[in-house]
Amino acid sequence: MENFSNNYSSQRAFIRESSNEEVDYSAHQSLVMSLLNNKLISFCIILSLIVFFGVVVGEKSKIFSRFIPTLRGEIVLSDGYVITSIDHKYPILIKKSDPRIGYQLRYKGTVDSRFDEAALNLYMRGDTVVEVGAHYGYNSIMIGQALRMGGRYIAIEGNPGVSRCLYKNIILNDLSDTVEIVRKAVSDHQGTCAIDDLISAVPDEEGKHSIVTRTVTVECDSLDEILKDKKVSLILINLPSSLFTILKGAQRILNESRNLQILARLNIAKIAKTIDVRKELNLLRQRGLRFYEVTSPSEIKEVFVDEIISKKKLVILMKKDR
Repeated sequence: MENFSNNYSSQRAFIRESSNEEVDYSAHQSLVMSLLNNKLISFCIILSLIVFFGVVVGEKSKIFSRFIPTLRGEIVLSDGYVITSIDHKYPILIKKSDPRIGYQLRYKGTVDSRFDEAALNLYMRGDTVVEVGAHYGYNSIMIGQALRMGGRYIAIEGNPGVSRCLYKNIILNDLSDTVEIVRKAVSDHQGTCAIDDLISAVPDEEGKHSIVTRTVTVECDSLDEILKDKKVSLILINLPSSLFTILKGAQRILNESRNLQILARLNIAKIAKTIDVRKELNLLRQRGLRFYEVTSPSEIKEVFVDEIISKKKLVILMKKDR
């Protein structure tokens, strides 16, 4: 296993010296009683307990779970949009019914995704990070905060409605100087292409979503053109069915870059119906890329073409270190 975490922590030891002084416990007891007799403090304690148990019960009960976003301070807007927060720190505007991150952000305040968690472990200060399919900007916000002191984040999103939310989220989090938004889809050519736009996503009793989409035509371009004259060190591709098409439009980047990392979600079961996956992977290997499966947010293992093809879905890290 190879660990690629960039998170470091320091440990501190706190030593409490023993004391021979006698403690007046009666004074402590009288202080506790006086606090309990204070009606305002008692009310705050009771209210805190009600909120705490309400959240716990809400997580387990469908009846009470609807109140969790309200307790987290969610702001409901028109047209099915809400402003929630990431870890109670960073505001984020999303579509309420979004099936990828809507429920997780509104109810938990974070995104439980191996791809997104791994992305937070890959960047380093000073990097230029590119995300293809930046969506509402979860990674743009999280990584952008860390790159304020040095680095650049290029968030590419081709869906017009979603890119408008992305722009507002960057403004809300004061990241305009760090995050650059490109409102285009990414393909292997310059022109237009068709993408799926979410209309609604209704959860059933098993928690699965019945998704309704429409096809819209948007402007597209290749990564080589979008990133012209830019040296990138990390590319995030969160479009499982479009990886090989996107990389076909990144030939210059693949040829000229050194120490390049590409993190991607790959849906083998879906794309194998129309694409020769083995051929595409072998072409990438010929360009000096090595493949690693992300087995946990901080661990990877090297995999080869046959292993990749045998899997239905995986989060894959491609590295070029020479």
